[in-house]
Amino acid sequence: MTFQTSAIPRAAAVPLSLLHRACFPEEPWEADALERILTLSGGFGFCAWQEDRPVGFVLARDLGGETEILSIGVLPERRRRGIAGALLSAVFAEAERRGGDSVVLEVAADNDPARRLYAGLGFVAVGRRPRYYSRPSGLVDALILRRRTRAEACGRGS
Repeated sequence: MTFQTSAIPRAAAVPLSLLHRACFPEEPWEADALERILTLSGGFGFCAWQEDRPVGFVLARDLGGETEILSIGVLPERRRRGIAGALLSAVFAEAERRGGDSVVLEVAADNDPARRLYAGLGFVAVGRRPRYYSRPSGLVDALILRRRTRAEACGRGS
């Protein structure tokens, strides 16, 4: 299956909230929260499409030298098909275009599939937030991961 990515317009908060709910039914972000994120200074995002249907998204924010991934999700039935990797590649390219040195994100310590994906893309652990994510069985730590932009990774950066 092929897919494509496109920038998320600021007016897309309501459909994005439906996609977020489908990706994270246990902790969905509502449209008003997503609208605030989409209008943040430096905020940007991408949506992955298959057959005219949104199947994944990523929201990020340029913090000046570093880009933070705020949320990334792929529909459960579309996972493990390269969609998250393509979305992250779009973020890496945008971060590099904006002159950023690195991309950071948080991931639950118990989310092994996501941790493998991020490690395969060059992310390394740089910190931990104890008891950050809520699970039915209790609280789980968040790992803070960082990856250099392509320019840095290829040795072209300062």
